[in-house]
Amino acid sequence: MKSKYDIDGFRDYLTEEELSENTIEVYVYGVKKYAGMFDEITKSNLIAFKKYLIQNFKPQTVNMRITAILTYCKYIGMPMKLKQVKVPKKTHIDNIISMEQFKYLLQCLKEDGNERWYAYILLLGKTGMRISEALRVKKSDILNGSVEMYTKAHVRTIYFPDSLVQDIMPYLNTISDDSYVMLNSRGGQMAKKSVDTMLKKFSEKYNIPKEVMHAHAFRHFFAIEFLKRNSNIALLADVLGHGSVNVTQLYLRQSQQQQKESIDEAVNW
Repeated sequence: MKSKYDIDGFRDYLTEEELSENTIEVYVYGVKKYAGMFDEITKSNLIAFKKYLIQNFKPQTVNMRITAILTYCKYIGMPMKLKQVKVPKKTHIDNIISMEQFKYLLQCLKEDGNERWYAYILLLGKTGMRISEALRVKKSDILNGSVEMYTKAHVRTIYFPDSLVQDIMPYLNTISDDSYVMLNSRGGQMAKKSVDTMLKKFSEKYNIPKEVMHAHAFRHFFAIEFLKRNSNIALLADVLGHGSVNVTQLYLRQSQQQQKESIDEAVNW
């Protein structure tokens, strides 16, 4: 085993494995967390780390940290095994921006003359893209009507509906054809952190619940609104880039509040 922990080398390794920037940061953080608790990697230390995680974090976070340290073990040529914890299957979906909130946000941005963010919100809400994908979209892609996005696992096609193109054309006319659509205040490619920061500001400024003002909420919003108008769940799975229709079926579920209202309406005897 290498002396202490080779964080820089691990980061380079993850980059060469073509993991996303966000995933790399999550894995590096996980290894740093382990390194702060244990001087060496042993099976007993890994089990103790897992117990600590279970006591302090949600299952998804526990599994992410486990994956991070096991990936580091693979990197240093010391493969280890550690079972992940079971994640309870969700029976409802929450923290998704509603159509009313979506329209209100767009209205506020338009009234404020914020043409740039008006276009960004429409781009997210009318395509269902992950934010990492949206940040890579260029004006020429939208004018072409679609773009192929390459990831480590596969290639998928993202479509830009006519209504989106028409709605954001005033903004597109202000940038060059080879320009990224989502730009920062300096005209460069925007970072995910900047998107998160601005959505929080809009949440406070326009009094929209912060729970629904995150980039992924617009992906969920797109999926739900799509299924209201087109029940082809296989098509939606392709559009969202899901490897299985089982993942997409989550969007057929109601929110917890909607479930409660449905129960109240049904149980009337």
